[in-house]
Amino acid sequence: MTDAALRTLFVDAGYTFVEPPIVHPASVFVELAGEDLRRRLFLTAVNGTELALRPDYTIPVCLHHLATGASQRRADYAYLGPVFRQRQDEPSEFVQAGIESLGRRDRLKADADVMGLALRATEQRGIRHPIVRIGDAALFDALLKSLDLSRPWQTKLARTFGESDRLKAMIAGATASKTKRRSESRLGRAAAKRRASDLLAAAGLAVIGGRDADEIATRYVEKTALAKGIDATSRRRLTEYLAIDGRPSEALLTMRAFVRRNRLPMDTTLDAFEARLDAFRDRGIDVDRMTFAADFGRRLDYYTGFVFEMHRTRKRGEKPIVGGGRYDRLLAMIGDGKSVPAVGFAMWLDRFGVDR
Repeated sequence: MTDAALRTLFVDAGYTFVEPPIVHPASVFVELAGEDLRRRLFLTAVNGTELALRPDYTIPVCLHHLATGASQRRADYAYLGPVFRQRQDEPSEFVQAGIESLGRRDRLKADADVMGLALRATEQRGIRHPIVRIGDAALFDALLKSLDLSRPWQTKLARTFGESDRLKAMIAGATASKTKRRSESRLGRAAAKRRASDLLAAAGLAVIGGRDADEIATRYVEKTALAKGIDATSRRRLTEYLAIDGRPSEALLTMRAFVRRNRLPMDTTLDAFEARLDAFRDRGIDVDRMTFAADFGRRLDYYTGFVFEMHRTRKRGEKPIVGGGRYDRLLAMIGDGKSVPAVGFAMWLDRFGVDR
């Protein structure tokens, strides 16, 4: 499949091609995609501002969307061009193609349409039956909220989701501490702020290390909560959930049994997962050819729900040829704070093994 044919496929599906700038402030990528991305950026500095070559298209396309109209409007974008990211054993400048569907309120149908288009693009690019793996960050988020976890632990685990080995090691090592002094573990944020204010006043300072009393108190409470670890029941439930994998329909039954057995309030989120599978089937997508993994997520901070990757084969360690999913909070993070439904995918064309 040529680039021209790929462009025709996307245009016929209702997407408009855009070409956002190649150079952006580096902070927009680091703040929105996470610190892990920084080491892979190509950076320079101009007049004291750190700049980066775009490492992908999703954030630049969203910036274009915000700069050209109301954030809540429906818009479907396509792209095909060079991106720049430091990669091992692969070129650091490579061609990426993909689509971003923004502002579409029929989320489940939008997810199905995007998955269907990704499969069509992959087939026309020479891969008729890619290996498709799906996950759902919303399910893991619902699990975190249903367990007896402090807010700092919920945040830390949510941010690690997508790094399976690291996440499982973190959970296994988070044994609840029994040695923390009760007076310290019960010190609330208000009391911690008063203590920090007293210490700053005694030292004649307004800030320490760039942090004021409020920031010091917040950090103290977070560290105290994290030091207490995770109780045995929550660790067991997290470990059991993250081990669930298999065909999506079978995994759904396993998750429903898990939720019933542990009396967790996750039925609504599971219903949405099931409805998405039904939307896939209505779109003509063979759900039984997919694999669901409860521990699978995309390693970017802005994904909020359904995610997927496609591979050429089942060979261990093989890098994906397509990746995407739902990221409803990204536009709120860089725009006016209003959540905008968003879903899309990217194709790494150099990994298809065919000429453009």
